[in-house]
Amino acid sequence: MLTSRSVYLLSCVIYAVEVGYFLGLVSNLLILQIFRVIQKQDWYKPDVYLYKDLIMALLKTGKMEEAMKLWEDMRNEDLFPDSQMYTEAIRGYLRDGSPADAMNIYEDMKKSPDPPEELPFRILLKGLLPHPLLRNRVKQDYEELFPEKHVYDPPEEIFGML
Repeated sequence: MLTSRSVYLLSCVIYAVEVGYFLGLVSNLLILQIFRVIQKQDWYKPDVYLYKDLIMALLKTGKMEEAMKLWEDMRNEDLFPDSQMYTEAIRGYLRDGSPADAMNIYEDMKKSPDPPEELPFRILLKGLLPHPLLRNRVKQDYEELFPEKHVYDPPEEIFGML
């Protein structure tokens, strides 16, 4: 059972995640340390929303390594990311120039118990324009899952592929 002190501590962590990162007031290390302390408490129960807040804040600030460590921890607690988390992880890896890691997240998304949504596919299709083999694989899956949707293929000369 959560005490008022533990609820307050959780609220502080979530507040720090939502506000602190964007204002630069709270370091990644401090928030992760607070979370690790919370995990050791008797009353701690794995919560996908707490993980989501932490992971999303890390992804949006470009802390891919820390975010993926939390991602692994979350998966080890049998919690699954939602579509928004998949989208941000894919976007983060593509922004960092790691299409192979983005594809690993994509493969994980396909195995998720929740049906995939359209946005992560669109992010991947755009980010994989310089990688036609990977893009064609994602495009084929997209067309199978969303047959009523159209995938725009820009002319190759726009992207200097000729």
